[in-house]
Amino acid sequence: MKTIDRHQLPHNIRAAIDDFEFESIIRIWMAYPGISPDELQRTFEAGGNSKSVSEAFAKNLIARSADLDVFLVYGDASNRYSAGGDHWWVRIALPDQRELNVDWTARQFYNLEQPHAPQHQNLPCPLIWVSDQAGEPVHPVTGTYVLLLTYQVNADDPLGDVRDASTGLPRVLSRLCDTCIFRPGNLMDLEPGERDQMVQVALARGSWILCHETLPAAGKPIGTQAICRGFWDVHGTESLGCCVAVALGGPVVAPAPTENDPALD
Repeated sequence: MKTIDRHQLPHNIRAAIDDFEFESIIRIWMAYPGISPDELQRTFEAGGNSKSVSEAFAKNLIARSADLDVFLVYGDASNRYSAGGDHWWVRIALPDQRELNVDWTARQFYNLEQPHAPQHQNLPCPLIWVSDQAGEPVHPVTGTYVLLLTYQVNADDPLGDVRDASTGLPRVLSRLCDTCIFRPGNLMDLEPGERDQMVQVALARGSWILCHETLPAAGKPIGTQAICRGFWDVHGTESLGCCVAVALGGPVVAPAPTENDPALD
């Protein structure tokens, strides 16, 4: 295992990193460890946890270079200290059978570990290293993981990407789509209580519901997805993710995919 500088990377991967570091949530991570425990917790609750950040970067990589084999890596039960558990990063398979690793959230370990390790105070963001062999369960900070799982990321993610490419903020529709689940009449033929269940799951995760007419399954390109306008209008103030988007200057308003616009009763 060897840590490396981004300037040693292939151009396509380096360019993806250079672009991604301007995402609003990454600017927060780059301020670590100079934030309070409360700010750290709010970052996690707002969807800036290691899994969400890693997923977003993996999709960014694939959008740039569809031929890359990109994986999400989950490590638990670190042999070095308990703070290393439940951590995610991105791994890219290299032609020589080694693997390139990119961890945007490694700086959290300085905040989490007790006592603080001075050598972890100014880790690069992202932390980049090359594994000596495929599947190596070793992280430069946390050591060897007893449990290491990898999931290949595909371009045809069924949920797509709600983030605006230029700001990193989520998109929300300018108005309700014609068959919005928040319109009267149950236009999507949902089961009794199904919409309420969707809302509760979204709120519990500090997230939102995506407009079904913007999903890839509806023929829309990855990267054009948007938050359901009905959810935003009715439950936006209850959703931590929506509130954070507003606090960061969002959301980005996107045109609705359909023209008809009856009023929401």
